[in-house]
Amino acid sequence: MSVRKHITTAIVAVTSIFLVVGCASSQDTDPEFAEASNASGPYSINDCGVVAAPVSSENAPAGTAIDGLVIGQDAIPTVSVGPDSAPAIELISTELVPGNGASVALGDTITVHYCGVGQATGVLFDSSWARGEPATFQLEPGALIEGWTQGVPGMQIGERRLLEIPGDLGYGANPPGGIEPNETLVFVVELVSIN
Repeated sequence: MSVRKHITTAIVAVTSIFLVVGCASSQDTDPEFAEASNASGPYSINDCGVVAAPVSSENAPAGTAIDGLVIGQDAIPTVSVGPDSAPAIELISTELVPGNGASVALGDTITVHYCGVGQATGVLFDSSWARGEPATFQLEPGALIEGWTQGVPGMQIGERRLLEIPGDLGYGANPPGGIEPNETLVFVVELVSIN
């Protein structure tokens, strides 16, 4: 084999290694939507199936990491608030599990499962999963907090969505018990049906 063929073979092999390593690293560092790592905590871990004090952990729980939060992927999710979580300055709506079929519009009556956690306190304040049945209501401005009327439209049946709602689109300065004034609200919402 000639020297030219050896050099060409070596260049192709090195280029292939760089391409494989480059592809792997770009998938592992997506800051918006990634598997949780074992970053140091503390993490406040809330089981949406039980309204109780959160469990504290120094390690990130299993799930999808988004904006300093970790969302568990079981049938009843967990919502964990990590040390890198910061208050939302605008509504953030992220699809966690895709749905199919019809999409929700303002004015629709919908049935959903949901749970809500205060970002500042890391505490679960409400959960339909914990009550054992989904909630039904009309998606109408004035009937719900603005973060829901802006963040839920467009969901499809079966879809699970994360809503990070800033205080001004939540309960503002006069929240109900269990929520701090102007606290960012973290909701996991799953659309069961459009009625």
